[in-house]
Amino acid sequence: MRRKEETMSNSKTKHLLRLSAFSALVASSVAIPAMAELKEECLFKGEILQKQADTPLQIRFTVINDGENARCRAKRRGARSTIQFKASPDIQALPAGSEVLYRYQQLKDGDVRWELVSAQAPVLLSASR
Repeated sequence: MRRKEETMSNSKTKHLLRLSAFSALVASSVAIPAMAELKEECLFKGEILQKQADTPLQIRFTVINDGENARCRAKRRGARSTIQFKASPDIQALPAGSEVLYRYQQLKDGDVRWELVSAQAPVLLSASR
C-alpha cells in the first residue's frame, strides 16, 4: 500500500512540475515580445512631482537603465529631455513623491509600449514625543 502511495505522489509531483514549467513558458512568451522584435528597451525610475488640479501628471525620471532584452538609447539624450506618454489610470491616484519604475519598449515596427513595473507611495513618518 505504501509503495502505491509513493508512486501516486511522485506522479502528481512530476505532473505539477510539468504544469508549472509549461505555465512559466507560456507566460514569458506572452508578456514580453521576442528579442528580435525589440529595437529599444529602457527602465525608467523616477518620482511623481507635485500635482496640480488642472495640469497633467509629471514624473521626474532620475535613473535610466538598459532593459533586459535590448539596449536603451535614451541614456544618451540630454538630461533635460522631455518624454510624453499616456499613464495608466492607477498611477493618477498616487501622491506626489511616489517612486515609480516604468519599462519602455520600442518595437522594430515602430510601436511603442509603456508598462508600469512598480509604484511605491512615500512613507510618512510621524514624530513621537
